[in-house]
Parts: sequence; C-alpha cells; structure tokens
Amino acid sequence: MTVTQEQAVSTADQQQGSHFYAMTVAKALRPGVSADYCISGTTTPPANWTRGDFFQWVYDGILRQHPELAGASVMYFTVDRNQL
Repeated sequence: MTVTQEQAVSTADQQQGSHFYAMTVAKALRPGVSADYCISGTTTPPANWTRGDFFQWVYDGILRQHPELAGASVMYFTVDRNQL
C-alpha cells in the first residue's frame, strides 16, 4: 500500500496533535495571595473551530481542573500549527 504525503501528515497530526497551545492565567485569591497557572499541549481541533473556540476550550479546561481560578485574567495565550 502506498501512503501519500497527505495521509502521512494526517497520521502525524493524530499522534502529536495538529496544533500547539499555551495559556497562562492569574488571579488574586485574597490580599497578598495570588495564583498563576500555566498549561500547554497539543491537540487536533475540529475542522470548524476558530481561534476563539480554541481559547474558550483551553480556558474552560483550566476552570474544570481548578475552579478556584474562575474569573482569572488570561496573561498569555497562543495557538499555532504544530510544525516547524
């Protein structure tokens, strides 16, 4: 069986994720105490996703893991194709 370049890229995307993302959030918890949280990873989003959809997915994922960060400010966000 011959594998086309498109099929090879598709397989690589599935193994590693087609996009790299990173987000840092920060929130003051009480006077003199703040929390910062950073997350990064790779994933292959649905074909119809926008940058805004991706942003909300990452932010919502942080809040699911750390509900105390609800209302946190996003200090940094990036999403890029995961290729050099």
